[in-house]
Amino acid sequence: MRLALSGRADDRAERRSKIPESIAAASCGDVDAQLALAWEYARGDAVDADFVTAWKWFDRAASSGQENAVLHRARFLQLRGVPEGIRELRKLAAKGNWRAQFWLGTHYQSQHGRLSQLRAAAWYGRSHKCGFLGGKLAKLAQLRRIAHQPFRTLFAAKVTLEFVSTFMQLFRRDEALETHEMLMYRLKSRSP
Repeated sequence: MRLALSGRADDRAERRSKIPESIAAASCGDVDAQLALAWEYARGDAVDADFVTAWKWFDRAASSGQENAVLHRARFLQLRGVPEGIRELRKLAAKGNWRAQFWLGTHYQSQHGRLSQLRAAAWYGRSHKCGFLGGKLAKLAQLRRIAHQPFRTLFAAKVTLEFVSTFMQLFRRDEALETHEMLMYRLKSRSP
C-alpha cells in the first residue's frame, strides 16, 4: 500500500512541476495543453481545484473548434450538472462521436427512473456501433441491471460471453499488430 501511495505522490509532484510548462504552451494556443491544464484544475489533484480556471481553459480549447475540445468542455459541464453540457454531448453524439454517446450513457445511468436506464442502454449500444467495444459490454451490463429477476441470469451469462468475446477481439488486434510490425521489420531488413 505504501508503494502505491508514494508512486501516486511522485506522479502528483511530477505533474505539479509541469504546470508552468503547460500554462506556457496553453497560452500559445496548444489545445492539448489547454485540455490537460483544464482537467488538472478540475480534478484538483496536482493543483488546487479551481473550477473557474478550469472553465477558462476548457472554453479557450473549445473556441479552437476542434471536436475533441468541444467534447471535453461538454463532459466538464455535464459532470458539474450544467444542462448545456448534456445538450453539447447530444449534438456530438448525433454526429457519431462514440465518446459522447458513451458519456451520455453514463449520465443517464446515474439518473433515476426506468426510462433513463433504458436511455443509458441505448446510448451504450450506439457507442458500440460507432466503434467502441466497451459500449457493448456496458449495454449488456445495463440491461442486466434493469431486467426483471428471471432474465437477470440470462443477461449475466450473455455479459460473460460477450466479455470473453470482446477480450479475444482485443487480443487478436494486438496480436495482429505485433505480427504486422514483425513482418514490416523483416521486409525492411531485407531491402538493399
